[in-house]
Amino acid sequence: MKTVNYRRALKACLLLLILVPLAGCSSDDWLWILHPNGPIAQSSVYYLIVDILLLAVVIIPATALVIWAFFRYRQGGRGRYDPTFNHSWLVEIVVWGVPLMVVGVMSYFSYQGIRAVEPYHPTSVQQAVDTSGHQQKPLKIDVITTDWQWLFVYPEQGIAVANRLIVPTKRKVEMRLTSAGVTNDFYVLKVINQIYIMPGMRTKHNFYLDRTGDYRGFSTEFSGPGFSWMNYKMKAVTPQAFDQWVAKAKASPHQMTWSKFKQFAKPTVNTGNTWRLYGQVDPNLFTKVIKGVKSGEIADVKPIFMTEDMQSEEFKAHATGTPNRGNN
Repeated sequence: MKTVNYRRALKACLLLLILVPLAGCSSDDWLWILHPNGPIAQSSVYYLIVDILLLAVVIIPATALVIWAFFRYRQGGRGRYDPTFNHSWLVEIVVWGVPLMVVGVMSYFSYQGIRAVEPYHPTSVQQAVDTSGHQQKPLKIDVITTDWQWLFVYPEQGIAVANRLIVPTKRKVEMRLTSAGVTNDFYVLKVINQIYIMPGMRTKHNFYLDRTGDYRGFSTEFSGPGFSWMNYKMKAVTPQAFDQWVAKAKASPHQMTWSKFKQFAKPTVNTGNTWRLYGQVDPNLFTKVIKGVKSGEIADVKPIFMTEDMQSEEFKAHATGTPNRGNN
């Protein structure tokens, strides 16, 4: 009879436990969960840990009892078979009582967690603002997505920036989000939970940052050929640095009028991750985008097709609207 090497099996299990958490992690972000920035990310990590611990209250004892039963009642084990057994109050209490208590506790923390990170009125953000002592007016940012770019409009400052987001620390940020193309998801790793951005509709998000840093933002909703390049850098800077950046942006000669936005909204694959400042922006651009999508004014009929090689002549022909002479 073949014997089992329990020591080798234990080593394999420990190795698996180490590798599983690292399976989907990149070299620079695999410890992101240990460095959340702002109350939204901190609350998300906190309630994630609470859920894991509460589930462990059920999973760990249940797993241990299953392993114990396997060994005790195996052939040749020390367990005793009782054909008259049909009920046990202890088993009923353990099987039903413990899960019910865990579900009750999880329901409480789920309610608190939803209120803490709810995009429209996150309690964690308001608590951070109240305790910070920095009672500044919230910074308003309009987020507009296209196929496949990002436009961040600062309506009160009268500026905009494409494919780059600059925000100050120690100040609440209030965002309105809409799409000029298909549905996208707004998400910044380590900072903000994802939220849908839908064409012709308006959603909201609020956040607050504790410290400076550079973060990677992207859409988590597949939206076509340019999806892989639809990302941006989010820079969290000090309030003084933010004021300096606003002054620099206002000096930009570029303008984002309604007519220029309709050109900007045409399908564009931003393979170089380029970005641009706009010193002047239409003050009603966000509202015009929503109305333009609903009325059909923003509608590009030029097709964009996926190809095996995004740099191929076939892709360039579809992206630029020019005929592909090489395939004639």
